[in-house]
Amino acid sequence: MELKRCARCGKFYASDVEVCQECEKKDFADLSKLKGFFADNYVSGVSKNEISAFTGISARNLNRYLGYEEFSGIYITEDASGINSEISEGKISL
Repeated sequence: MELKRCARCGKFYASDVEVCQECEKKDFADLSKLKGFFADNYVSGVSKNEISAFTGISARNLNRYLGYEEFSGIYITEDASGINSEISEGKISL
């Protein structure tokens, strides 16, 4: 085991995982929200900012999650208006 800094809260901890034990549950909840978003509401052209606004996941954590292999086949733009037009057309409701 090595001393690491938590990718979520910045605390130092000894482990082989990316986040401290306290943040593990928060990461799990955020990842569930993100997977649910892609399963239920994903539209092409959606941006990271729009996903963050829709799910409540911070941009920092969203970028970290999108780097995970399970999301490798999904292309997300940095900034677009995809979801905004879907919401205004009534295809997605917040």
